[in-house]
Amino acid sequence: MKRLFCIALIALSFAATTSAQHNLRTGYFLDGYTYKHKLNPAFGGDRGYFAIPVIGYTTAGVETNLSLSTLLYPTNDGKLTTFLSPTVSAEDFLSKIHDNNPLNVNADISVISLGFNAGKSYNTIDLSVKADARVNIPGALFSWAKQYGNHLDMSSFGLNANARLELSYGYSRPIFNWMRVGAKIKLLAGLARASYNMDQLTLDMNESRWTAVSEGSGFYSAPGIGLKTENNVVNGFEFTDASTMLSEALRVKNFGAAIDLGISMDFVKYLTVSASITDLGFINWTGSRLGRDMETIGYEGIDHIGTDGTDIGQQFGDLGNELLELISPRVLSDEDKLMDMLSMTAHVGVEFRMPFWQRLSVGALGTYRFDGPYSWWEARGSVNLALFRCLSLSGNYSYSTFGESYGAALNFHPNGINLFVGVDSFKPLLNVTPQYVPIDSFNTNLAIGLNIAFGKYHGRFPKKVRK
Repeated sequence: MKRLFCIALIALSFAATTSAQHNLRTGYFLDGYTYKHKLNPAFGGDRGYFAIPVIGYTTAGVETNLSLSTLLYPTNDGKLTTFLSPTVSAEDFLSKIHDNNPLNVNADISVISLGFNAGKSYNTIDLSVKADARVNIPGALFSWAKQYGNHLDMSSFGLNANARLELSYGYSRPIFNWMRVGAKIKLLAGLARASYNMDQLTLDMNESRWTAVSEGSGFYSAPGIGLKTENNVVNGFEFTDASTMLSEALRVKNFGAAIDLGISMDFVKYLTVSASITDLGFINWTGSRLGRDMETIGYEGIDHIGTDGTDIGQQFGDLGNELLELISPRVLSDEDKLMDMLSMTAHVGVEFRMPFWQRLSVGALGTYRFDGPYSWWEARGSVNLALFRCLSLSGNYSYSTFGESYGAALNFHPNGINLFVGVDSFKPLLNVTPQYVPIDSFNTNLAIGLNIAFGKYHGRFPKKVRK
């Protein structure tokens, strides 16, 4: 299983090194936030802007329902032990484990981004590098490892990662005094893709011998990084030199398209309702089709699971090496085609501005990401404050597939510049180890940006005209 483990690491590295497809949801109601159009293309901008490359807009995020406190436990002598130790209650540990335990890593960097008002319309042009990596770990794996059962079904295990270049044009305008609509057209160039899903993966133990039945399917495409095979079984990667890798990357063979749609409605003076759906589209990939037909394999069992005093690394190593051996993918075709639908995201927002002071508002945002076994949902409530016309703040609480989180954002937008920083969850910072490793949660999504602002102010709070 070491072979597939390598593919998982490569897939995750695509997201990490491209550095997030999930946008800053804390910014949805933030006054003056330049990149609201990424969440809902119907939203216009207070002013035109030009993004400083890379630092104009960069986000990176991690989302999972697992945490350090779920997997490691303190002992009486002040050390740590794994959940596999007999001193850890199976009931206590398994109560923290879900049927599916996803790990999502995502990234979004704007290379070039421009927004401007033209008459009643607001237009955006954006060139971005985006990446997303997802792994789903079945809860049955933890239950089997902890209780040392005789049967394990991991058929829901899977990983999926991709990186792409995205060129988009967005347009929004009011069609009534109370309604604004918008759309964004995207041209996509696929940079890399790696996926593998288990259609079936079961293990049964008879005395000291394990019998495994496995069947899987996947796809791999990465310019400059080839697959090493032995009898068509993947056993490593072939890395070309930097110049060849760059040349291969520039000769992109994977193309697609997508659209974003949005609407915003002011039903009454103080109430705004909005909705959007983003990334409705596809990419056509050319690469290697991976998989293996249903096979039954027998091998010796794992010796160290559940024994006290065993090294932590050895416990996880024994478990991982045996399982990874089961899903070694085979290359079924070197030049295969795949139409891959993007993972769509839907948003529905409601904002109520205080009648006694419209610069203060409360908002509720619902988000759902359509991503097959990696789908997730979130409900977020926020309090938003627009101080003067150049400083705005937002604080919020959310609950989602990955648990609860607390977010905050600040946007400084006087004439000439627009500076923002925000995080969808700062909960990981509230409880850390002495080595600053988050204990209760890994979930976060950090966004920072510095842009040049220009043009006439079109925001919600124009200057009062003296009579």
